[in-house]
Amino acid sequence: MLGDCANCNANHMCFQKGKSCVPVEQEEVLALYDKDEKKIMKAAAYVEATYYMKYTRLQETAAFAKKMGYKTIGLGFCMGIREEAKLFAKFFAQEGFEVLSVCCKNCGINKDVLKLKKVRPDSPQEPMCNPKAQAKYLSDHGAELFVSAGLCVGHDALFSKAAAGPVTTLVVKDRVLGNNPMAVVYSGYWKGKLGL
Repeated sequence: MLGDCANCNANHMCFQKGKSCVPVEQEEVLALYDKDEKKIMKAAAYVEATYYMKYTRLQETAAFAKKMGYKTIGLGFCMGIREEAKLFAKFFAQEGFEVLSVCCKNCGINKDVLKLKKVRPDSPQEPMCNPKAQAKYLSDHGAELFVSAGLCVGHDALFSKAAAGPVTTLVVKDRVLGNNPMAVVYSGYWKGKLGL
């Protein structure tokens, strides 16, 4: 049944046999993609097939941007990975890109202004994350590919929604699991704790 693929009882025939488990009009599916999106699909498939099990996500991101002909990468990052963001920016620059970057706490607006819950309630100054301003800055300064790196759950959604172009995720934040959210289903401890 299309739409419950996580619980597929047809052995994922779309993947295994290249067949749909429900009646599908191929032209209707292909019509979902406009010209620019088809270009992205081609570049993504090229990177997947060419560098499969050879490149890291960082390298694949640069390879995808090159295949798309992008010159400017916009990096929206969390302050929790600011040292890593320096290295990401350095790598992209070495690969020939102009790199724009903006941290999550840009503008330094106190959480109290929007009555947001604080991590440290007694702190007089705890700046809010500002994902829409991250996306706006990168958009206004010519980013062609937007790279999300470690943004909080929800903030990443706002960043993606506000970006003026395609967004790819380089880092997914998971403070408990060292930014590796997949570990929750690989760890017997966490599977048991979550009833999985």
